[in-house]
Amino acid sequence: MTKSTKFLTANDLTEMGLLSAPGGAGTHFHDFLQRKNLTAADAARDLGVTKSTITCLINGESELTVGLAAKMQRVYDAPVGLFFRLDAKYKAYKVNEMVKAQAMV
Repeated sequence: MTKSTKFLTANDLTEMGLLSAPGGAGTHFHDFLQRKNLTAADAARDLGVTKSTITCLINGESELTVGLAAKMQRVYDAPVGLFFRLDAKYKAYKVNEMVKAQAMV
């Protein structure tokens, strides 16, 4: 009997329900705020921006800007480099999903 040595890809794991799709910077900032027991309103006040700026980021309706990231770093010592790296992975994932969907048409 031979054993399969096929490595599972991230897509394989996602299809198996073992790995969820990556999230953008806003998703990870939301998780960060929850770990700190902060709301979007708290973050808006602390960062000197409107609540809609924070909720749009969290909901994926806007992107993390360098200016907002600088405030997050200064005020919360937030891992903004990580947020940007995760956001890049999220965008690459979305592009791959779009290409796969177009290939099926």
